[in-house]
Amino acid sequence: MQGSPPPARPLAGVRILDCSHILAGPYATYILGLMGAEVVKVERPPAGDGLRDSATRPQLGGITSNMQAVNAGKRSIALDLGTPEGRTVLERLIPTADVFLENFRPGKMAGLGFGADRVHALQPRIVYASISAWGQTGPLSARGGYDHVMQAATGMMWAQGDDPAAPPVKVGFPAIDMATGMVGAIALLGAILRRRGGEEGPIALDISMADASLCLMAGIAHTWLIDGTAPARVGNVGFTASPGAGVFRCAEGWLSVAASTRAQFDALCSALGRPEWSTAPEWLTQRPPTPDGILRGLGTPRLKAALEEAFHARDAETWEDILNAAEVPASAVRSVAEFLDGPYRRTAGGSFTVQDPNAAPGTLHEILGAGFRWTGGSPAADAPAPRLGQHTEAILAEAGFDPAAIAALRRQGIVA
Repeated sequence: MQGSPPPARPLAGVRILDCSHILAGPYATYILGLMGAEVVKVERPPAGDGLRDSATRPQLGGITSNMQAVNAGKRSIALDLGTPEGRTVLERLIPTADVFLENFRPGKMAGLGFGADRVHALQPRIVYASISAWGQTGPLSARGGYDHVMQAATGMMWAQGDDPAAPPVKVGFPAIDMATGMVGAIALLGAILRRRGGEEGPIALDISMADASLCLMAGIAHTWLIDGTAPARVGNVGFTASPGAGVFRCAEGWLSVAASTRAQFDALCSALGRPEWSTAPEWLTQRPPTPDGILRGLGTPRLKAALEEAFHARDAETWEDILNAAEVPASAVRSVAEFLDGPYRRTAGGSFTVQDPNAAPGTLHEILGAGFRWTGGSPAADAPAPRLGQHTEAILAEAGFDPAAIAALRRQGIVA
């Protein structure tokens, strides 16, 4: 829009060599790219990142929706690190970078000659970051891990549902992969600030899916660490265990309600037309003395049944409006599609548009941003995800390779 301030790009001038693939690593560098960093995505020819699905969906030219989600705005060089010549190329790229990120099993990059010590020798001020399932040290470090495996390993899969005897249930999206990317972005930002603050000497980051999973589950993890109590499966009940915090079936749809405090529960009961439910002992075993007191486990079975019956009187979206007007947090249970086409549209700036690489010029599609907004707008990319090797020639030229050398590398299949 004319007259709008230029987008804030606090990481302009930072160059990242991203040797990661699939979700966690690419998402970390995607976030930094939205804030202005130049991200050079190093991929192995001929297929590149597995998210490209080049073999199964060739008609998309390697730009799938998942590829766009974590790679928009990056540059791509197709480089075979399995060859001595490919490794020589990477050696020449490293001195041009501020950050080097990899997400192979511990020891893999060192075996190729690009462990932290070697990379720091090539570029002393570089920030070296490794993402793995279990971290770089310890008895489990050699194990691989995908999101659903790590959900099982760390307790996340066990925590779903409300029946202790029921089978484990996976979270319905790659929660740990994305959380690891977020943790990675935070770690990299901290390391970049350390460099800008004048710190010298090697900086190596050890980012694991196991640690990121516990970040997501900090509440229940500390129930064990501090209280020594094994957390129970709570299902759709709010973590405050208030009788007014849960998911209720309505005349149409489901409603999630968070009436956790005494004041919120009073407002809920009034909105339901039953204010006496918040005071009489047959409904609450105890009434907190202050309005902000949590009704933790204070509901009776009779109250639970009464609340479930009351919500049958109206549909979920009607209750959502009624309760929010009464300052009781509540929402109809929606699918992702229903949220994106509904409430998400009421606040601008969470996404941006780029050219659809698989459509005619001028055809745009929408990409989610960094997950926050700031003064002047929100971080955004100005280009779609790159084709495999789209920027190979330019990146090599910037590193000092002349046209003849680049042509020779192409002929040998070292780059693509």
